[in-house]
Amino acid sequence: MSGLVVVRLLAPEGEAAGPGHWVGPVLRVRMGAVGSGAEVIAEAGQIRAGTRALPEGDEHCAVNAEAAPENRRLACADVLYGVRPRPPASALHWLTGVTARHPSCALAAVPLSGGGWLALAGSAARGRGGGPRVVAEAVGPDQPLLASCLHAWLVEGRTLAELAYVRPLRQAAAGGRTAAGACAHSRRRASAGLVTS
Repeated sequence: MSGLVVVRLLAPEGEAAGPGHWVGPVLRVRMGAVGSGAEVIAEAGQIRAGTRALPEGDEHCAVNAEAAPENRRLACADVLYGVRPRPPASALHWLTGVTARHPSCALAAVPLSGGGWLALAGSAARGRGGGPRVVAEAVGPDQPLLASCLHAWLVEGRTLAELAYVRPLRQAAAGGRTAAGACAHSRRRASAGLVTS
């Protein structure tokens, strides 16, 4: 899933699926702010080649930092993510290392072996991070688009500390699969060696 990603932040009443511009799996999550009761729906995915960017979308480069450490896209990525679940101490070590090596990274995230994700805003987030934070306990480790949703949260001017919850929504992905079905499909492709990043 490395490459150009677009995240749309929608009002909760805007939950209906958008136009068919997505390619591949789409992750839809409900995100809520601490204290205010404000919430948004984040819809993340890759868009069809030749499709104009969505005017209301956060468009950024997301790269799997575990796939190829020598990958040139790492140096210009806004979002770096890992896909291998780790214990909390190992995840923190990985996040601090990857954000230190790649100062253009605004957010890095990695799944935790006990569930959830650990996220850290990089120096490109200009102080909007609030330190490493465990988020999205209900979002599985096979959902790297979560990191892109968290990036859109930061772009909106919020901090990770303001994030009260992230809950996945069931949504039909491109090609008619649900997001969960699409992820199972991706796992099968990865285990067969058909996916490298």
